[in-house]
Amino acid sequence: MNFANTLKNLRESNNVTQDELAKYLKVSRPTIAGYETKNHQPDFERLIKLSEYFQVSIDYLIKGKEADKSASKSSLDQEVQRSYQRLSIESKQDVLKYIRLLELRDKNKR
Repeated sequence: MNFANTLKNLRESNNVTQDELAKYLKVSRPTIAGYETKNHQPDFERLIKLSEYFQVSIDYLIKGKEADKSASKSSLDQEVQRSYQRLSIESKQDVLKYIRLLELRDKNKR
């Protein structure tokens, strides 16, 4: 998979529009479209911002796969982080309560 496909897949799987991503990167929407269809590449600064925004490594953005699984977060961790970012503050508070409950459960299993 190439950068264009990886970016489009990440954007769509996170329900992010080209306009939203353009605003975040401080570029135009056609620039995002160019990244996704015309093999245009972002500069290093924007590549880093994309990596942070989608919580993936730069290797993943460029190659479509992680270079070293031991050095990167697991795909489950990444999915949890992306899902958490889309929640309302109330839901985030509920998630924290649930995490604490799960920690207690795991502690009692030991």
